[in-house]
Amino acid sequence: MNRPPIPREAEEVTAQWMQQALTAGGAPDLPPVQEIACEEIGSGVGFMGTILRCQLRYDGPKTPAERNCCAPETVIVKLPSPLAKNRRLGKRLGLHKREYDFYRLIASQAPVRSPALFYGDYEAGSDRFVLVLEDLREWQAVSHFDGASAEQTRRVIRAIAKLHGTYWNRTDQAPLNTFSDGSSLGQRMLIQLVYLANLAPTLKRFGRFFSDDMRRLAETYASRIDSQIVRVAAGPRTLSHGDFRLDNIFFAADGGDEIAIIDWQASGLRSPLFDVSYFLVGSVTTEVRRRIEREVLEEYTEIIGEMGVKGFTFEQCWRLYREHSLTNILVTVLACGGLALKDEGRRKVVEVGLQRVLTAVEDLDGGECVPGPVPLFSRGGALAAFSRGAYGVVKALRG
Repeated sequence: MNRPPIPREAEEVTAQWMQQALTAGGAPDLPPVQEIACEEIGSGVGFMGTILRCQLRYDGPKTPAERNCCAPETVIVKLPSPLAKNRRLGKRLGLHKREYDFYRLIASQAPVRSPALFYGDYEAGSDRFVLVLEDLREWQAVSHFDGASAEQTRRVIRAIAKLHGTYWNRTDQAPLNTFSDGSSLGQRMLIQLVYLANLAPTLKRFGRFFSDDMRRLAETYASRIDSQIVRVAAGPRTLSHGDFRLDNIFFAADGGDEIAIIDWQASGLRSPLFDVSYFLVGSVTTEVRRRIEREVLEEYTEIIGEMGVKGFTFEQCWRLYREHSLTNILVTVLACGGLALKDEGRRKVVEVGLQRVLTAVEDLDGGECVPGPVPLFSRGGALAAFSRGAYGVVKALRG
């Protein structure tokens, strides 16, 4: 079946293109798509791509029942960012391929809800991609600024525990063995160097939020990331969402326990507590996090055990949680220094997240999790020495 060309920009998502995409995606009996109206959505989210909500009008019967179940009234279309800087970062980190692979290989069998995939395509050389997804507009979204309530937080952690438990230490089995592994040598070096490149611009843009102690910690961490990744990788591994924040989570409108998770572009093989820490630290207000984090982690540990995971104690869970409070600095620096934040709304989202992360690292003594120096005459030592020197040069050039 003919696949339509991948759109280069939103204007190329036309009625004719949508007809071809939905047909190629497995809906050959659709009535003709007569008209399409697209609007960009998600102010404050979708940093790494363009997200469109498209309303479809068909030639023929007017109601879904009169047409057929495969003729959606609205869909979500995802394309790469129009900003060259963001596209380069997305390609460097393999974000578009990761999301395409998740929907192609995992989504239909995963124990968590994600939007149905109507059509997807990816082009390796150019890193162009497109996804046509189910619109979850009837589900409930919660403001990043408000943060998740205690009960919403519990629902979210229960859901991600089921995902983690399903794939716990099974990352060498198909199809997970084809997914990105952030602990590989190449990925570790890339992550440390990307952090290094973005730390100075982060401190220049948002330095007012860093205490003197946190600034020193962020700079020390720049040459120790490789060592921390190696240490964490020695523990449990699972399929991780990778960008597990409130903007990527929807709650059932009827008040039920089900949640739906979108935006799988950072999915890969990681320590399970990465997702847990990322959500609790960044998407819950500091007050709520402090009040419920131990209780929530106890329940997470219980769920994992009930799913058959043996020997994972609360003490191990808490240690990894603290470790990943530090990892949140890594993610935040990539966002603060690496993305084009021209929109004021997006900038405020990043600022709120940054302040929550820095507070949590101090609360949890994340600085204690920074690995010590490694011997100079070792691969890790050479990378650390290079990172320190390179950061000094970048810092000097930026004044």
